[in-house]
Amino acid sequence: MRRLITIFLGLGLLSASGNSQSIPADLVDALSAGKVDKVAVYFHQNLEMTILEKDYTVSKTQATRILKDFFKENPPSVFKVSFEGTKEKSRYAIGTLTTSGGDFRINLFFMDKQDERLIYYLSIVKESGYELHP
Repeated sequence: MRRLITIFLGLGLLSASGNSQSIPADLVDALSAGKVDKVAVYFHQNLEMTILEKDYTVSKTQATRILKDFFKENPPSVFKVSFEGTKEKSRYAIGTLTTSGGDFRINLFFMDKQDERLIYYLSIVKESGYELHP
């Protein structure tokens, strides 16, 4: 039993150490407030997006317009990060965006480029009542 507790505590420490590294607090605040221009600061020059089952490969400017349209239809009230991690050279975060139009799952994938953390993939999917939450 002690061994099992030690393993879970170790996993919790590894997870907590990764949390402080993946998603900047300013980005969380910008998503919560629907501040598209502040979110766009973190966009790579070219990125992929999936917004409500529509796929895009767009420039930073086009991504900003797409996200602005989404926020216009779904004004956000809070964004809560539920999981963060790393895989090879990229980092990712998964969270829930609560809006006037319901809850949405947001997936963000980052790359570090010249001491900047930039989003190269963003997806927004409507959450269903059948999904399990961590």
